[in-house]
Amino acid sequence: MKFTFVYIILASLVSMCGHDTDLESQHTEVVQEEAQVLSLNGTERWQADEPTNWHVQQLQALVKEYEQQAENKTAEAYNDLGQAMQAELQLMFKDCTMKGAAHDMLHTYLEPLMADVKLLAEKDEASAEAALGRISTHLQAYTTYFK
Repeated sequence: MKFTFVYIILASLVSMCGHDTDLESQHTEVVQEEAQVLSLNGTERWQADEPTNWHVQQLQALVKEYEQQAENKTAEAYNDLGQAMQAELQLMFKDCTMKGAAHDMLHTYLEPLMADVKLLAEKDEASAEAALGRISTHLQAYTTYFK
């Protein structure tokens, strides 16, 4: 029974790529005892598709541009960044052509990123600032796991 539940959840996450659907409806938060851990493909980085790599670069550019503007430390500015990042993630999911284990690992990589992007919309500036720090670090780590 537990295996069936985990399989259904994983199947729904895997089926998300290539479909134009709402980020929230496709990525429900599910606590699993055996969560997948972000790792390399043996000793190699995972092969990502070109659209995914491009969208990650766009996310990195959004964060870099935001961080270069000192006036962006307001709840409204964090919210705007969060909306822009969420739109870019939606496009990434729509354009994704990845399959198999690399695709599964991409979802493992994206889960904490999506949670922090969601926090940017919160009214608490301290929370949003902490989330942005984690987002920036996480996006920098992309090339550690994917090529």
